[in-house]
Amino acid sequence: MILRIISFILFILTLLSAFGGRINPMYVMLPSALTLALPYLAIATAIVSLAWFCAGRWITAAIGVAVLVAAWKPVSTAIPLHFQSEPTHKERTFKLLTYNILHGWDQEDPEMKAGNRSFQYVLDADADLVGLQELVDINDTGEVPRLEGTLRDSLLRKYPYRAGTTACDLKVLSKYPVMLIKEYPTFSHYEVKMPWGKLNWINTHLSSFNLTDEERKVMKEVVSVKDTEAGLKEMKGSIREKLKDGFSRRAERAAAIRELADRISGPLVVSGDFNDVPESYAYRTIRGNDLGDAYAETSFGPLITYNRHGFLFHLDQILYRDKFMKALKVEKGSLKSSDHYPLLSEFEWIAK
Repeated sequence: MILRIISFILFILTLLSAFGGRINPMYVMLPSALTLALPYLAIATAIVSLAWFCAGRWITAAIGVAVLVAAWKPVSTAIPLHFQSEPTHKERTFKLLTYNILHGWDQEDPEMKAGNRSFQYVLDADADLVGLQELVDINDTGEVPRLEGTLRDSLLRKYPYRAGTTACDLKVLSKYPVMLIKEYPTFSHYEVKMPWGKLNWINTHLSSFNLTDEERKVMKEVVSVKDTEAGLKEMKGSIREKLKDGFSRRAERAAAIRELADRISGPLVVSGDFNDVPESYAYRTIRGNDLGDAYAETSFGPLITYNRHGFLFHLDQILYRDKFMKALKVEKGSLKSSDHYPLLSEFEWIAK
């Protein structure tokens, strides 16, 4: 009976996490917080349902399966079951890299003995379009260490077109002519003159929770019996307020991005550090009914794009207007110089 109760609680949490992104976090925070755990709750529900099936408890197992069926659409976004595809016209493909580059710093090699590994990755990835977050001025050696000599020359030669002002921490590098249309708080709008037509591109860096290292430690330790009581008290205080504020600010900026996307009728890509997961309220607001998810449509299994503090979340997204383009693949880089992994995507242009 105790195991059944625990299972039913898991099933309920899975449903709440699957549909929590439909509830505005400005009013209720808990559903948004649960969306962060959607892949893990869904996998746990699948395992528990299988265990009940093997134990011959058909009704409990069937309830678990029913939960997964009911939540299948959001679950399939967080845990896609697709594979990359080949282009119909290879000559009409392009690659787009999105990367929260952490100002070019290296958290694994603070003294930068191996040089600037982040920008070396950008150079080696050879994407046609590069959207960077957390970069104010690529020419500032005080901000960007060890970007010098051959690396710098090769990077600027490969990407002769660059856009973004020092008033914003969003920058783009391009092999094709690119023009900054406007910078907004937490996102920027560009137009890229592709060989086949004009591409509108929104590079994003939505608000984080701004948790201190100590607060992150509390969140990690709250699952242990020893620290649960103290952790929960802290969760009800400053941490809870920061979580609520982060969800609310992202919801507000997501609405502004969606409003801009609605004014753009042609090819469009929205990429960058959302600081939120697939099926979250901010994600769903930006995606709307007309944008596809490049990772969800070309990949298999859940994705983790943040690599610090034990927060294993898919925070970096690549959305696109699939009426004009087809996503072919998305690959996550393994480099840990930044606290985010780079994401390299490939598209085929099908717009007339």
